[in-house]
Amino acid sequence: MTASRHLRKGLYLLSMLFIAACQPSPINESAVTDAEEETADTPLIITSDSVTMTPEHILSIKPSRYQPSLGLQGNIEPIKQTTFVAVHPILIEKTLVSEGQWVEKGTPLLVFRRVGTASKAEDLKKPEQGNLESDGTNQVNSENIQHYDAKSTIKSAPAESDIAVVRKTDSNSDKTSEANSAIEADSKNPSNHDVEINTTKQGAQYNLITIHASFAGRVESLSANAGQKLAARDPLLQISDETKLYFIANLPIQAKPQLSVGQTVNFTAEGISDKFTGQVSKLVSTSQPKHLLVYVNVIDNEVSRDKLLPNMKVTGRVNYGQIDVGTIVPKRALHDVDLTELQTPPYMPRQPLTANIWIIGQDQRLTRQPIEVVEYDPTTQQYLIAGVSNDSLICLADLPVDSKGKKVIVS
Repeated sequence: MTASRHLRKGLYLLSMLFIAACQPSPINESAVTDAEEETADTPLIITSDSVTMTPEHILSIKPSRYQPSLGLQGNIEPIKQTTFVAVHPILIEKTLVSEGQWVEKGTPLLVFRRVGTASKAEDLKKPEQGNLESDGTNQVNSENIQHYDAKSTIKSAPAESDIAVVRKTDSNSDKTSEANSAIEADSKNPSNHDVEINTTKQGAQYNLITIHASFAGRVESLSANAGQKLAARDPLLQISDETKLYFIANLPIQAKPQLSVGQTVNFTAEGISDKFTGQVSKLVSTSQPKHLLVYVNVIDNEVSRDKLLPNMKVTGRVNYGQIDVGTIVPKRALHDVDLTELQTPPYMPRQPLTANIWIIGQDQRLTRQPIEVVEYDPTTQQYLIAGVSNDSLICLADLPVDSKGKKVIVS
């Protein structure tokens, strides 16, 4: 009995060792990947009518869902901003504010008088040329200013108007100016805000002029001091309302059908980890060259307040359309494209990124097809592309351009 038990135990151990020896070794995924890459890099046999390749050169469609979106990039700017510039030589009588000071609407800013041009009191009553200027993208109002075209220099403004107001204003509203103070706005800034310039008679020849803030904002670039003489075209000061911000992104004109006023834009600012929200406020098409200017107003909330400042560079995205289905491919499948932009967050191109891939059709013939690169996955080092049908096969080989139309033979 004892010998029989030892024999059975020995046979059992031998059978277990035999079974263990027959089991396959654990799969090393990196080794398999390396082997596939080596196989895919093996020489191809290319003839005048065919291309012979291994099965590892051929990739089946791997679908993946994604949300179509466009990238937007720009610099933060105040929606309302005014710069005062001397049109004629002037003398600063008083400076009533300091640089960096926050002022409310109607706050007196400075007092000045014109110098060196008038010789008689009667001259002040005559129309004079070039008293007030506009750069064609901004608007000006003051007392007694007649209606004029903002795209040209005033030809008949009264002599009191010695300040050119270069203004960036609210890009969304379209208000009507007060009576006798209206101007025509251009296509970039169709809104209007009053610039208050009060005049008081001072002696027989000159007027004393006080400029008031037309909206609440911060005084910037103050270059006018009491007793200082300024030449024509010299800047005086700038007021910016930094509580209401926006940025402008430049896109190809082809993106216009995907965008509309009111769309939400999620964006980040350079050097800040927080995420911010904006809203498309206006779309402007340009003719030379053909581009689309996308105006995005920043949503004023606890996240954006005190963190976003003028001149900050921002990058964001706006979603459009329905969820779509793309295809996942390795880098070797993509040709004629620079993928550098996708190597850093958010791993998506700012504008549509086109590449070429080789497709094996149902007739086993090769075609070279343009596609759009949608996204890069740094974890898998794979790319998501759009524009490939589900019944196609992708060729991973880097073939000569004249391979188009040749038949694929799998060896």
